[in-house]
Amino acid sequence: MQLTSKTPGLDEKLDGLLSLLMQEFEEKPTIPLSGFHAQYEEFFGEELHDLQNILFDDGLIRCFVGKKGLEIEITHKGKTFMANGGYSKEIREEMISHEYALRSQKNIKVWNNVVTVAFLIAIGVCFYLRHHNP
Repeated sequence: MQLTSKTPGLDEKLDGLLSLLMQEFEEKPTIPLSGFHAQYEEFFGEELHDLQNILFDDGLIRCFVGKKGLEIEITHKGKTFMANGGYSKEIREEMISHEYALRSQKNIKVWNNVVTVAFLIAIGVCFYLRHHNP
C-alpha cells in the first residue's frame, strides 16, 4: 500500500472514492472506464487520475476489456481492504505507532535523568564520607 500520510487528506479521498465505487458496484459488477471518469470527475476534479492510479497500483481496483470496452471492478483485495478500514486505518495505526515510540522515548529520557542524578548523589555521598573527619 502506498503511504498516503505524506499528502494531507489523501487517505480520506481514496477511502471516499473506494466507498463510492463499492456502493455503485453493489448494483452492477463493473462500470465502463469512461463512465467512471464522467461520474467522478465532478467530485475529485483533476486528482481523479492520481487517485485511480494509486488504487490500481495497490491492486484494489482493476481494469479489463469487457462488453462495454474498458471496464473497472473492485478486486477481492479491495473489498477486504475497505472492510478492514481502508487507508484511514493505516494512517491511524501509523499515528498510534508513532505515539507509542514518542512515549517510549520520553520514558527513556526520564530514566536517564533519574540514573544520572542518582549517580551524582552517590559520588557526592562518597566524596563526603571520604573527606569527612569524624
